[in-house]
Amino acid sequence: MFLAEWKKSHRNHFHSKMVYFSLFIWPVLLFATAYFSVKPFDTSSSSPLAKWMNPKQITFFLLTGYIGYVFFWSLVQSAWQMSWERQNGTLELIFLTPASRVWMMYCRAGANLIEGVWMFTFFSILIALFLNDSPVPPVENMLFAFLILCISAVVWGGCLNTIFLFSRDASILFTILEEPMQFFAGVRIPIVVLPLWGKVLAALFPLTYVLQIFRSLLMEGKSIINVLPELGLLASLLIVLIGVSYVLVRKAEKHAKRTGNMVLF
Repeated sequence: MFLAEWKKSHRNHFHSKMVYFSLFIWPVLLFATAYFSVKPFDTSSSSPLAKWMNPKQITFFLLTGYIGYVFFWSLVQSAWQMSWERQNGTLELIFLTPASRVWMMYCRAGANLIEGVWMFTFFSILIALFLNDSPVPPVENMLFAFLILCISAVVWGGCLNTIFLFSRDASILFTILEEPMQFFAGVRIPIVVLPLWGKVLAALFPLTYVLQIFRSLLMEGKSIINVLPELGLLASLLIVLIGVSYVLVRKAEKHAKRTGNMVLF
């Protein structure tokens, strides 16, 4: 099922060289905009920023933030494209398939994740190799960090796919999850500088915990054992998202059988 979704995604979305160009240029422009927005300010050891992070690591901080953001945002875009299933008349195929709808949504998320992030990931790795901001972290830290990032993004994307699948118009989520997620999840600024209400909003995004783990392992050189508290919080939130996906699918299936309408809300 995963391979089928990957082939479908590739045929539908990667039909032009401009698509590959946009995959590269869009996240690079986001990163460059954030980087040059910070550079005019004082980033020395005497700056206010030094209270919260090492100013010498600001490039790596932004790079890790945008890697996580691109992973999560690419799946928000993928979920938003579920509306095309209605326009193309292929939505019924999802309901008629004997396969698990929940499993299909997560396979779709995994397939679209690979398609959407590979180019910026390679760009980020190349940039990181030329940076002297941080010592090279252990290999196991890098592998574990990317594993956590991928799993979290797929769970996030699968839940959003389910919401968009059974909603006539959930485009408001597309707006809510763009700039707010980028700001409150700590992509560009440390979470600790946010006011209390901002930290409460940050706690609602899985990306917040992913970036904390990602940066602890890659920037601060912490071991996997040291990030177990953050892993516990992240795992709890991911379990909630999986539970929401399962409940929505079951409720939508019952609603469709009773009313003949595949729109739950």
